[in-house]
Amino acid sequence: MTVIGRLFEQLHGLRTRLHEIETSRERAKRQLAIKTTGINKKKEELEQTRNDLKQARMAVDQKNLNLKTNESKIADWKNKQNQASSNREYDIIKNQILADTMANSVLEDEIIESLEKVDRAQIAIKEKEQEVAAAETEFKKVEADLTAKLPGLEKEAAKLRIEVEETEKQLPPDIEVIYRRLVQAHGPDALSAVATRSCSNCYLELTQQMLVELRAGKPLMCKSCARYLYVPSTVES
Repeated sequence: MTVIGRLFEQLHGLRTRLHEIETSRERAKRQLAIKTTGINKKKEELEQTRNDLKQARMAVDQKNLNLKTNESKIADWKNKQNQASSNREYDIIKNQILADTMANSVLEDEIIESLEKVDRAQIAIKEKEQEVAAAETEFKKVEADLTAKLPGLEKEAAKLRIEVEETEKQLPPDIEVIYRRLVQAHGPDALSAVATRSCSNCYLELTQQMLVELRAGKPLMCKSCARYLYVPSTVES
């Protein structure tokens, strides 16, 4: 294997692994952020349900108060009915009693409906509390896993960066300039292995002459995707 080919192969492997570590770390952080957002949303829903329960209970209390008020009014009307001085006054009071009795019947139905809302809200609160607790448990699990892995990943990434830097120093200046430009544009994919006569990045088939030149140590770029090419040692061996 030529010197340039060996350097390209080493750099490709090092940068690929470094990219995997950085991607894994960022993915874990995004996962935590997503879970945090999910927990906050569930907490907001829980708080809204608690507020719904509060409003439902207030509605029950108010309707019960209105019911008692109407019952008191009906009692008063009945007393007045007994003391009515004429048939006309008696009928007026009778109609008022009927109206208030009907209003009470409606209130009783509304109270039953409000009590059902209270029951549903209480059940929903328990369910949402369980959802929040489960989400927080899952978050802590993921966070603990990341916290345990992060030091090792950071240590490996730091070591890889040093190895990349040391290996890059061995590149000829003219090749290094192009290589760094490709890395800036494509990251670890700036380099492409040639297996079964094709560029592993874009699958362009190389000519026999290009293969000969690569094996002879000439730095070549893919004519299709403009990556630096190298023949892996596993292929040459």
